[in-house]
Formats: sequence, structure tokens, C-alpha cells
Amino acid sequence: MKIVNILGIFVFLVASMFNSACTIKSARETPVVRVVREYAPTVVNIRTENIIDLREHPEWGQYGEELDLFFKEYFGEIYSEGTLKYKSLGSGVILGKNGLVVTNAHVIQKASSIYVVLNDGTILRAKVIRMSQSDDLAIIKTDLPSLVKEVKIADIKNLMIGETVIAIGNPLGLENSVTVGVVSGKDRAFSSPECEYVCSGLVQTDASINPGNSGGALLNLDGELVGVNVAVVQGAQNIGFAIPAGKIVKLLGEFK
Repeated sequence: MKIVNILGIFVFLVASMFNSACTIKSARETPVVRVVREYAPTVVNIRTENIIDLREHPEWGQYGEELDLFFKEYFGEIYSEGTLKYKSLGSGVILGKNGLVVTNAHVIQKASSIYVVLNDGTILRAKVIRMSQSDDLAIIKTDLPSLVKEVKIADIKNLMIGETVIAIGNPLGLENSVTVGVVSGKDRAFSSPECEYVCSGLVQTDASINPGNSGGALLNLDGELVGVNVAVVQGAQNIGFAIPAGKIVKLLGEFK
């Protein structure tokens, strides 16, 4: 009997060890990987078009022919028959099932057409719902073809200096690029040439932010939206800023 009992215990221990080994996750499966996997689809690419009709200018009637030749040579394919078509890229974050997307005001202001490009490449038209130029924030709306996981908004009062944050955006048009850093400071002020005013109350981070990241998400390790990336200090290393989540909540409140 004793031999049978010992054998049974041995088999049980081996089975337990085997099951434990099977359930151990790879060290590569970090909190950052899990947040990106779960919330990257909430970050979208925003494309805009701004059409300027030069023929509306008073001097076009007098110098139109000469200007037409000059602009064709100077601007190339973005110019056509008296009109200039500017295109720009930025990022945005889907806030919920109703198709509301937050981005920077400077990404979409003066745009003739706004397009939201989802994680799977789907292109959707969008329109401006609310804008705050003083905070460089805008809420746009589109019709989502399917449900997207709703991002939670962080309580900015609980933000900790030194905690890990993840920036997701579309720098230089490279969709859903991920960079990681820490919260370097809170309540910062920064004068951005894109904003044309001083942005204040910003979150500072050393996560790499580049042109095209504007409007993208800055997330904590709980997958909560800490803020919307807005700018990087040119000529400096790893000094970037995000508009804090509290300002997004305020703008949403005004919309409702």
C-alpha cells in the first residue's frame, strides 16, 4: 500500500509540474505587449485634404495665365487649374462605439475633407463635431463598420512621475507605430509652431514622438488613455508632450 501511495503522489507531483510549465507565459509577453495588442486598434490614421481655390483671389483675373504656368511648375501634381490640394497625415483615438474620435485641432483645422483609416485599412469619411483650439483638441465623428474596444480614460490626478507610458500613432504615415517611455513631468507648458499658441497643462514624456504622431494615444500599463500626443521639442532628445485626458473629458462634456 505504501508503495502505491508513494507512486500516486509522485505521479500527481509530476502532472502538477507539467501543467504549471504549460501555463507559464513567455517573458516576452510584457504588460506593454498586452496593452498594444488590446488597444492598438483604437488608434487610427487621419488623412485630410485642404483645397485652396486661387481663382477666388482678386488678381487672378489679371495675372491668371502667368500664375497658372508658374504654379504648375512649382507645385507639380498638387496643383490643377487654379486649385491647390494639400494633404496631411495625423493620428486619432476612437473613444467609443458611437464613432467619436479625438485628435489634435491642428490636424484637421481648415480641412476640406477628413478621412479616418482604421487598423485594418478601412477608410471612412468623418466630420468635425467639436473643437478647442486653445487646447489643440478636436472631436470628429465617423460611422464605424464594426465594434472597436472602448478605451478607458485615465484619472490624470493619479498619474505618477516615472511610470511607464506607451505612445501609439502614425509617425511619417507608418501606421500603429509603438514607442515606450516614462512620464517625465506634469503640468508643462509648451509653445508649438503647429498650434500657434502656448499649450499648457501638458504631460511630458520621453517616449519618441514624431510628425504624424499628433493626435495619437499615450496609454498607461492599464491600457488607459493618459493623453493625446501633440508635439516634440525640435533639436532636443526625447522631450515630447501630450494633452492630458482631463481636457478630453471636458471637451466631451461640452459636446454632450
